[in-house]
Amino acid sequence: MEILCTNDDGVQSPGLAAAVEAAQEFGTVSVVAPSSQKTGAGRSLMGERRTPFSTVDISLPSGKVQAWHLDGTPAFVVRHALATVLRGRKIDLVISGINYGENMAYDIGMSGTVGAAMECAVKGIPGIAISIQTALDGHRAYGRMDWSATQSFLRMFIRRFMEKGGFPGFDILKIDVPMNASPETPWEQCRLYCGPYYGVRMKIESDTAVFADSELYIDPTPFPRGTDAHALAVEGKVAVVPIALDWTAPDAAGFFAD
Repeated sequence: MEILCTNDDGVQSPGLAAAVEAAQEFGTVSVVAPSSQKTGAGRSLMGERRTPFSTVDISLPSGKVQAWHLDGTPAFVVRHALATVLRGRKIDLVISGINYGENMAYDIGMSGTVGAAMECAVKGIPGIAISIQTALDGHRAYGRMDWSATQSFLRMFIRRFMEKGGFPGFDILKIDVPMNASPETPWEQCRLYCGPYYGVRMKIESDTAVFADSELYIDPTPFPRGTDAHALAVEGKVAVVPIALDWTAPDAAGFFAD
C-alpha cells in the first residue's frame, strides 16, 4: 500500500515516529506534518502560504525516514502536500497520529488529528485517526510514552483494512487507546458520546479573566455505555469509532413535512 502518515503534534513528535514505524510493515510510507505543535486546530486551513515544504529526518529503529513539514494546521498541510510533494501519488490510507491525548466524543471537531484525516477523506482517501490517552497536562508535551500497545492496535486495524478492502460504509476509523493498555486490552466498537468529553472551568471568576485562567477537567459520570467516552474513561477499553463524512441528520423528515 501507499500510506501517508501525518499528525497535529508536529513533525518531531515521537508519536508520529511510532505510527511510521508500525505503518512501514504494510507498504511505502510518506510523512507530511506540521512544523510545530498544532493541537486543537480542527480542520482549519491556516498556514504559511508563501513557503514551500522543508524536509527533516525522523529517527526510527530501522533507520532514518524523510518527512516533509510546513508551518500550518494539519488539514492545511495535507491539502497542500497532496497538490505538491505528493502530487500524482495514489495514497491508499492516511494515518493521523499517534496523538498525545485522547480525541473523544463531540470534541473531535477541535481535533487536528481527526481534521487531517477528514481533509484526506474528502479527497477520497480513507483514514485512521489514532490517539493515546494522557494526563491533561500531557497533550502538548512530548512526554515519554510506551507506544507498543498503541502500535499493536494500529497494526491490527491496518490488517483489517487490507482484508476488507477498505472501510465499507464509513470513511475514518477513530481509535483511542488507554494510557496503561497492553496488546491484550479489550477493544469496543462505539458511537460518539453526544456531548463534551472535556469540561472547562475558570480558576478566576472575573469579567477580566483570560483564557490562560481556565483549566480542563473530565467528569466521567454522564458518559453512557456504548460511547467512546465510557469505553475509554470508565471501562479502560480501546474505543473504536467508525466515522462517516455525511453529517446529514437521518430523522429530520418531520420538520419539513407540511
